[in-house]
Amino acid sequence: MNILVALDGNYVGPLCVLLKSLMISNPNGIFDLYVAHSSLKKEHFDRIDKAVDKKRVTVHPVEIDPALLNDAPVMDRISKETYYRLLLMDYLPKEVDRILYIDPDTIIINDIRSFYNIDFKGKTLAACGHTKSWCEFLNRVRFHSPKDVRYFNAGVIMFNVDKLRKTVTSDDIFRYMKKHRRWLFLADQDVLNGMFNTETVFADECIYNLDEKTVKFNKDRVKDLDWVRKNTVIVHFNGKFKPWKPGYQGILLPLYYEYRDMPWKND
Repeated sequence: MNILVALDGNYVGPLCVLLKSLMISNPNGIFDLYVAHSSLKKEHFDRIDKAVDKKRVTVHPVEIDPALLNDAPVMDRISKETYYRLLLMDYLPKEVDRILYIDPDTIIINDIRSFYNIDFKGKTLAACGHTKSWCEFLNRVRFHSPKDVRYFNAGVIMFNVDKLRKTVTSDDIFRYMKKHRRWLFLADQDVLNGMFNTETVFADECIYNLDEKTVKFNKDRVKDLDWVRKNTVIVHFNGKFKPWKPGYQGILLPLYYEYRDMPWKND
């Protein structure tokens, strides 16, 4: 399975927790890990190597020229590195036909294959929605989307790389960013939604991209952590507060520490 992450040195620690959770929850999985970056050093990759079973994971550093995205809008919590997934068709090997992009502020707590092997139904992406009706309306107005189109969270995405290569170039993406710059309130997530909102297969957010907001919106279904442990595949600690920093609030916090502190053979 192919996994893509994009980060700077500030997120290497959380990435190692994510990778450890991937190893524990997928004990038979074989992975190619593509690490898109512009500033990571040898010591960062040494930490990443220690977080994975080298018999099952091949780490591929992918250095991106940061000047390519000099004009990309950034925010306090959104760095230039997060845009690197938009260019994946340019740097991934030709044999990569699909890939899971995942933010480093996530953990994987069950078998990932059900999402990795999702039927794209001829579309370009598979992702999960996190917004409700009034936000959906505003986003449809922003992107001139059809009424049945939803807005998706870009922290966990399955990319149909074959379809992406055939339909989009990096120049298309740069042109879109330049044309719509004043509407890109959420940076690359808005770019992805604006360009692919009709090209997305939606998956169950309670299973494949569970965050605290989704827990609150689905209390009748996500009853407690036992339900999450049994059913959820990917837990996402998105938003301003992070579990490795003071101030995090929510029921999902113990899961992060469980996997961070869980012993396994690479420890």
